[in-house]
This record gives sequence, structure tokens and C-alpha cells, in this order.
Amino acid sequence: NNNNNNNDSDVPNYTGYMAMLAVDTSYRRSGIGSALVRRAVRRMRQMGCSSVTLETEVTNKAAMKLYEERLGFVREEFLAR
Repeated sequence: NNNNNNNDSDVPNYTGYMAMLAVDTSYRRSGIGSALVRRAVRRMRQMGCSSVTLETEVTNKAAMKLYEERLGFVREEFLAR
């Protein structure tokens, strides 16, 4: 009798979190932001995260475009404060 079932419920479901990511204005549009996000997501995956939550200001249209269009993030909800 083998009790080593690999059910999804046996695997922890970790979520990575990013907020307040910024690139100095003089270095924007040079790929630094994309590289930072990709590196952070890669590291989170290595550490066992199955998803990543990224928080940004709704008024930061450039960041939202980067995250959604270039990096594949999906907008899920807005948090009101």
C-alpha cells in the first residue's frame, strides 16, 4: 500500500507579492523594469510560488501597460483605501 499520493492539496499554494517597484525617470524605457519584474517572478517560482500578486497605483498607466501587455499580468481587482 503506497501512501505517497501527490494530490494538489498536498502541495502548498504560495503567492508572491510585489509592490512599489520603481525605476528612476532617467532610466525608464530601457528595459530595467521588465528585467526586474522577470527576475523577481523567476525567483518567486524557484521558491515555490504558483502565482504572483503585483500592486500598482491605478493612475500609473505606464506601469499598468507594462505589467499587462508586456509581462502578461492579469488585472483582477482594485483595492480601495
